[in-house]
Amino acid sequence: MTTLKIVIKAQYFDQIASGDKTIEYREVTPFWTSRLFDENGKRRDYDRIEFINGYHKDARRMITGFDGFSTRNNQYLIRVGKIYRKPHRK
Repeated sequence: MTTLKIVIKAQYFDQIASGDKTIEYREVTPFWTSRLFDENGKRRDYDRIEFINGYHKDARRMITGFDGFSTRNNQYLIRVGKIYRKPHRK
């Protein structure tokens, strides 16, 4: 399985966990472009997203489906799928 890992703040992590937030926005930058496209410009196909609440080693984590992404107004709109694993600490 291929996993897109995204580190987010607690406020947004909780909104995704509750189902209120279904799109994660990321600015179009070389970093995010390299995560979403391969070196030939082809879209990467992820199976799931792992959301991580912060950078500490025991940060809360949650696994969701990856329902693709689109681009609008210089932002990537990453669609969050079904929550497979509810938030837990590592």
